[in-house]
Amino acid sequence: MGTLTQRESGKWQAKVRRDGHPTQSKTFQTKAQAEAWARSIEREMDTSSFIPSNIAEKTLFKDMAKRYELEILPSKKGKKQDGYLLNTMVEVFGNYSLSAITPSLLSEYRDARIKIVSPQTVKHELGMVSRIFQAALLDWKIELPKGNPVSLIRKPSIDNDRDRRLEGEEEKLLLNSLLNGCTSEWPYAIAVLAIETGARQGELLSMKWEEVFLEKRTVRIRGVDGGTTKNGDPFRDIPLTRRATELLSNLPKASKGKVFPITRDALKKSWQRAVERGRREHVHSLLLPLLQEKGFDEKAQKSELNALIFKKRKLSPITLKLLEKIDREDKVLVDLHFHDLRHEGTSRLANKLAMHELMKVTGHKTTRMLARYYHPRAEELSKKLDD
Repeated sequence: MGTLTQRESGKWQAKVRRDGHPTQSKTFQTKAQAEAWARSIEREMDTSSFIPSNIAEKTLFKDMAKRYELEILPSKKGKKQDGYLLNTMVEVFGNYSLSAITPSLLSEYRDARIKIVSPQTVKHELGMVSRIFQAALLDWKIELPKGNPVSLIRKPSIDNDRDRRLEGEEEKLLLNSLLNGCTSEWPYAIAVLAIETGARQGELLSMKWEEVFLEKRTVRIRGVDGGTTKNGDPFRDIPLTRRATELLSNLPKASKGKVFPITRDALKKSWQRAVERGRREHVHSLLLPLLQEKGFDEKAQKSELNALIFKKRKLSPITLKLLEKIDREDKVLVDLHFHDLRHEGTSRLANKLAMHELMKVTGHKTTRMLARYYHPRAEELSKKLDD
């Protein structure tokens, strides 16, 4: 039996000594707790299942996170996004020891967090916690008696397959908004090129003029910041449509440097504003004839539209009902992501290229992955039957 000692504070310290094992000690509120712990440690030592937990108990999560940030994070392709995740997890678990972060604790965090953010975000956050534990175990040789706690909980189920394509007048509305509403020409040009090539946003932002060959109508595509592509290739060469070639020919050119001198954050903001602006203009165009049908004369229509735009007075009940009807029945430029342009581009290219050719252009390694981005319309397939 281990040695039990009562401290001046009234707490009990249990200490276990066995040949071939480091001395183990821990303090408890009651003598019964100390005895139970000592027996469990001795049982593990007797059955050769004992793993010292001292280091894990004394090592704080925030210290491991800092080491991960310095030693491992710089080599990651998505280091900026991972840096945000890392900071978020340090805010939550930073002052916990590694041994205190249990599956139960993580499950509670998961269940509370998923009420606030998307399942995808929660999965990414838990993944960051898991990577830090893996680094502690494999790279820094810190013994984790109970292993990686993240591996012992269920991850949020995610259904992120999308089949969103540009429908009807959406392309015209979107591109007009990008062209006429943005302070630079870059967001419009990037969107057009995404539709024409099916390339990812990060790949387009990494394009360099020295790798654009207009006479051959080809361009070399690389990953984020010029690194490897998402599928691990150093680059891929893709063909350019006539529309894409003409677009690039009319852009301000340089012998070297990026084709699109715009940051990811700036593009994101421009995209969001353009979609909102295009949606707003579309709703206004639908609202006016509906107001006319309800008996609003031209002056009253203009007054309602100004109230909607400038928000200086309340809208009439009729206008509010009409807006609710439009939002309910019309989904033009609703839930449109920049990445959906990759779906659009891939689906259009599929009408012109064989499957193996299309995979070379989009960079997909398997037909299964390609199928996530190929969303043909029935009318497009019927045309193929006649060709």
